[in-house]
Parts: sequence; C-alpha cells; structure tokens
Amino acid sequence: MDSITSEPRPSCDLCGSEGGLVQSGITDPDGNLEGTWSFRCCANPECGVCWLDPAPPPSELWKAYATYHTHTRKSGQRFGKAMLSLAHRLIRLSLLPFWLANGLKREAGYLRFMTLSGEPAGRLLDVGCGGGRFLNRMKKRGWQVEGTDFDEQATQKVSARYGIKTHIGDLTQCTLPANSFDVVTMSQTIEHLYDPLATLHECLRILKPGGLLVMTTPNALSIGAAEFAAFWRGWEAPRHLHLFSVESLQRLTRRAGFEVTDASTYSAGAAVVYRVSRTNQQAARLSWLDELGLLLWSYRKELQEYHAQAASPHSGQNVLIRARKPII
Repeated sequence: MDSITSEPRPSCDLCGSEGGLVQSGITDPDGNLEGTWSFRCCANPECGVCWLDPAPPPSELWKAYATYHTHTRKSGQRFGKAMLSLAHRLIRLSLLPFWLANGLKREAGYLRFMTLSGEPAGRLLDVGCGGGRFLNRMKKRGWQVEGTDFDEQATQKVSARYGIKTHIGDLTQCTLPANSFDVVTMSQTIEHLYDPLATLHECLRILKPGGLLVMTTPNALSIGAAEFAAFWRGWEAPRHLHLFSVESLQRLTRRAGFEVTDASTYSAGAAVVYRVSRTNQQAARLSWLDELGLLLWSYRKELQEYHAQAASPHSGQNVLIRARKPII
C-alpha cells in the first residue's frame, strides 16, 4: 500500500464553523492507500456541508488518483470478470420490464443526458469531463461542447478521439469568457473540489443570463450511506473532499448566486454503489458466483431505494441540482 500525507481540517472551509464527526474509520475503497479518514458535518444550519478530516493537501492529492481504480487494471481474473459482465447484461435485460413499469428506466434516461433532453441545443461545458463520452453524446445531438479536467492525458484523449475542445485544470484557472455558455454540467465532480464555492461562482460568471447549471453528486444522507457506514462507496476517501445533502448543496448553489429550480435525489445507477459497498464489507475475496449473487442483490436494493423515496424524500443515492443564472 502507498502512503499519502494528510493534515487536520477541524473547521468548515466554506463558512468557518465547527463540525461534528459523522463518520470515521473510512479507508481507501480501492485498498491502495494507507490510513483512515473521517468526515465532519458543519453545525451551521445555513451551511451543513460535510468535509474530509484529515485530508491530503493539494500537493499530495495526485497520489490518490495515481492508484485510482479507473487508472489501473487487475490481471488474473479475466474469466470471472467476463462472466460477471455477461451476467450484468442479462440481469439488466431481465429487469427491463420492472424498470419500465416503475419509472427507473425513465430516470436513467433522464440522467444519461444530464436532464438536458428537453433543452434547446447550445454551448455546453462539462466540468470534470473524464473520458468525454457524455460530451460526445451531446455533440451528436447538435450541441457545441467543450470540457475541462485535471487529468491532462484524459483531456488529450477526448480531443483526439472525439474532436472536442478541452481545457486542463481547475475551472477557476481556465479563464473562459464570461456569459459564453448556455449550460454547464458537473457530473460527480463537485465532491472532488477543494473550493466548490469558487467553482460555482465561476460557473455563474461563464454562463449566459438564464443559463443552466446541472450537478450530480453522492448524497451524504442517502439510504446507502446510513446502511453501510464507513463502507459506503460514496465517501470515496481521500478523493472526495466535500459531500452534500440536497439541502446543503441547494444552499451553497443559492449562495453562489443561482436560482435553484430542482433539488432532489435519484436512484438510477445505485446498484453499482450497493455492490461495491457490500464488497468493501467482505473480508474475503468473493468468487465470481458469489459476485453474481451480489449483483442480483444490488439491483434489488436499487429498486427498493427508488420506491423508498416516496415515503422518505431526498434519500436516494445521488443529489441532483438544476439551477439558472438570473436574468437581470
């Protein structure tokens, strides 16, 4: 295992308030980094954000991504993984009637396009664009798309593969023109930022008046977080620096100057989080047959969570925020 330096962060860096411990004993879910981490939740009722404590300083955070599961491949399990992938597809196919009947399929489609299916095509910036598949999807629908990402190799691949313009680094350092985009999207991005408020201010600046901001992020008050405690995949320490509930992210978005039009949670895709969280709980390595059983269980949990939101709103796996830049 690799070591990474961390430093205490006893108070909220968004409002300066003290915070109570909400979860401790969190380890790197990929098992590559030494140490344990905790999350605190701000006691200020006007804030309420959760933050990582201790946390790596910016000069050390690259180590967390150098061993990230998306950058490495494990050998020696090809047959098992191939069988699991096939099972995954068959299970999804068999569950399609249920998804169509209860609305999960519609929700998944809505999120596949970051809620933009009903919006007129325009200029779109995806912050934290990763491999660029979402941008390419929107480009095919007539959008003029650009992306930003910290990973220089990722941005180069997006530009080379899809012919999409990309920018390297923090959005606040990209110096993009003011009032130049119709939509800014951040899918599972804001939780990785040291200063999410500064990024939201920059989103407001580069959006045209009336422009739309769409964000998704893990829900710190989700059913999965409560059930799995330190093993919940959503903590993702030490890569996730801030976590939100619907209410806390809505407050932060308004604080940045936006008008929030939708603040909710969703369960589409939650099966993956349930499966990985349960795997994190297991001390022994699972056989591919055990993995198959776990896969079935995780899809059942996703369906249960989806229905549970009727009685317990804002308890889904992820937060969704849609907000507009005011027209002055």
